[in-house]
Amino acid sequence: MTTKNDVEKLTQAVKKLAKQEGAILVGVAPIERFDPIPPLFDRAPRGHDPRDFISNARSVISIAQPILDAVMEAPAALVDKDVEMVPPDVKHRYLEVLYNVTGHRTQDFMLEHIAQVVGQYLQRKGYRTMFFPTTGMHPQMPGMTEREIWEGPSRQWAELYSPFRYTFGPLSHRHAATRAGLGEFGYNNIVLTKEFGPRQRFNSIITEAELVPDPLIAKPICLRDKCILCLKTCPMGAITLRDNVNKSQIFIDTPAKTDASLCTRRTDRALYPKACFYGDCNRICPIPTEPKYLSNRLRSILETRRKVKL
Repeated sequence: MTTKNDVEKLTQAVKKLAKQEGAILVGVAPIERFDPIPPLFDRAPRGHDPRDFISNARSVISIAQPILDAVMEAPAALVDKDVEMVPPDVKHRYLEVLYNVTGHRTQDFMLEHIAQVVGQYLQRKGYRTMFFPTTGMHPQMPGMTEREIWEGPSRQWAELYSPFRYTFGPLSHRHAATRAGLGEFGYNNIVLTKEFGPRQRFNSIITEAELVPDPLIAKPICLRDKCILCLKTCPMGAITLRDNVNKSQIFIDTPAKTDASLCTRRTDRALYPKACFYGDCNRICPIPTEPKYLSNRLRSILETRRKVKL
C-alpha cells in the first residue's frame, strides 16, 4: 500500500532527477486539473487529453528550460546593424536560424532528454510513463506547401476540424505548465513564469504515479491592461483577446487566440519588410525585467508606452 510518505519521497526523487538532468523549473499537476476548470472551462480536444495516452494517469509533470536573455535579445541587437559576414538579403533569415538553434532547438532536445530519463526512472518503479515532442508536429502532406499545411486547405476546414490546421500537437505543454503551478498565460498566448516571463520552453511527462501536486499560481504574473506591449508589437494582428475573459482571474487557460497562418506570414519580407522578427511579442515582455536590447521598432513601441504612462 502506498503511503503519503511514499508519495512525498517519490515526488522529491523525480524533481531532483529532473533538475540534475537540466530542468530549471519542475511542477506537478494532478490529473483532475485537466478536467475543465474555471474561469474559462476549456477542455482538451479529443485525443489530446493526458488520459488518452495513459488511461490510468494520475499526474502530469511539467518541466522547463529558460531561453537565455542574451539569446533572446541577440537578433534584436543585430537586426538594425550591418553584419559584415552576412549578405543583407539573407540577414533576417540568418538571425532567425541563430535564434531557432540557441533559443528553441537546444531546449527542445534537452527537455526531451530530461523527460526520457525521468520516464525511465518511473517505469522502473512500475509506473507507465510517457512524454512528447517539445515542439509541434508538422507532418508532410503530399502536394501541399508548408504554408498550405499551416493554413489548412480552407478557412472553413480549419473552423470545422482544428484551429491549429494540420500542425496537431499531441499535448499542450502550455496548459500542463499552468496546471502544474509553473505560471499563467499572458496576453501574448505564451505561458509566463515569475522567474523568466515568457522566455522558456516546456515539456510534459504523463505518469500513473501519484505525486504531490504543486499549488496553482495565486497572483497574476501578466500585467494585463497595464502593459499590452505584446499586442501592440504584433504587426500582423495575429493575437486577439477572447471575449469572455475575466481579467481579475488567473489565466489557467489562454485569454487570447493566435492566428498561426498570420503569424507565419511575418517571415515574408517581400510583403512585410518590417514585420515581427521571430517572437517579438515574447522579446518585448517586461516580465520579470525589461529587455536590455531591442530593435528600433520595438524600442519605439516601448518608448511610446512610457510616454503614455507618464
